[in-house]
Amino acid sequence: MRKKIVIVLLAASCSSLFLAGTTMASEDGVTVEENSASRTGYTATFTYTDKDAANVKIQGGFTFYRPGDEYCYSAGRQNEDGEILDTENHLFTPDSWEPGLSRYSDAGYVQDMIKDEETGTWSISVDLPCGSYLYQYVVTDAQGNETVITDPANIPYCNSLGAQQARSQFYVPYDAAKQGETEDWTFVFPAEKEEDRGTLIWTAYEGVTYEGAETSAQQMEIYLPAHYDENRAEPYKTLYLVHGGGGEEGDWFHQGNAGNVVDRLAASGMTEEFVMVAIDASVGTNEELCTNLSEYTIPYIEANYNVSSETADRALTGLSKGGKFTYVAHYLLDDTFGYFGAFSVGYPAPDYDIVDAVNTNKAKLYLGGGFADHAIGSVVAEGQIDLEDFDVYLNEHNIEHAGLYVVEGGHDWFTWPQLLKNFVETFLWK
Repeated sequence: MRKKIVIVLLAASCSSLFLAGTTMASEDGVTVEENSASRTGYTATFTYTDKDAANVKIQGGFTFYRPGDEYCYSAGRQNEDGEILDTENHLFTPDSWEPGLSRYSDAGYVQDMIKDEETGTWSISVDLPCGSYLYQYVVTDAQGNETVITDPANIPYCNSLGAQQARSQFYVPYDAAKQGETEDWTFVFPAEKEEDRGTLIWTAYEGVTYEGAETSAQQMEIYLPAHYDENRAEPYKTLYLVHGGGGEEGDWFHQGNAGNVVDRLAASGMTEEFVMVAIDASVGTNEELCTNLSEYTIPYIEANYNVSSETADRALTGLSKGGKFTYVAHYLLDDTFGYFGAFSVGYPAPDYDIVDAVNTNKAKLYLGGGFADHAIGSVVAEGQIDLEDFDVYLNEHNIEHAGLYVVEGGHDWFTWPQLLKNFVETFLWK
């Protein structure tokens, strides 16, 4: 028996939930239904209408692996084209899912949808465990041209604020009877009580003019905690977030559910409330970005919001390419931030002495990555030190840091919310 319990949760806003498709005449979009016949207890059904399409595929984060499977370590065994080999015995789809599996990729599942010839509607249903998922449609026209699109019935809400997110999002609830404890991913869901949800603001301001940039306007998204008080006697601490390569300022709050994670931690008393600022680091060198951050971004935030100007009350964390920027900022802006977090990125080939750069820095350093993350045990750039070796390097040179925290996951938006949660719970402001 199936019981429809939710019509797509569209989650880019920290302050409220939205139902995709509720203002549209069609029933396109994604629905999540409680289903006793489902492996996980829930079934997600995707529906898209395009009578002229020759084919439609769904691409989403519906692939899994067995925790600790060495085959999947460092992004798995690949051929020279980067394709994963022998997936049958190591990677699992919704059809072969079982309790205890870990998420492998936030975009690794690609499957044909089925067309209703009479209505021109394409659809597919998959059983999924608890979590926040991202997806897109790959539409092939009559001439054989493929176009990757956002679900038009589930446009990311944060785009209305100014972001340019390309993937749609939805949530699947937790079923304790059919899913194991590791499947409980409600930590990325919006806080249960609306009064515990923060507010997301998008803004642009004048900053550094980069070579090749069309404008000096810098975009950023600002998260204000649920009980933010502009007149509070004690100013709020601030965490600055940096996206990865090809990303933008909307990534952390839409794909990464950063606001939801922190909302829940604050509501449960696991952390104090603080402000978060996600910057646009898509243009400019790391050195230019450091200048922009210290001379434009931080002054703007501290002039317009009730936040502390103390070094110990500022933190910076970035993922992948944004993690490389974090390392550079750790070296150049050690008197600006008290805490740094580098996620899923090896130490970049430096033109300075690593020991001098890290050991003389008073700021606290946190390293994190996913077990199936290529940044953990393989080098993707000449001279770069992968995360595992960098952790060993720091220990060998008696350089103080928080160690290397590894979660089950890949180089994706399943790994980074887990790292953010641990970063905030165990390291930040400690």
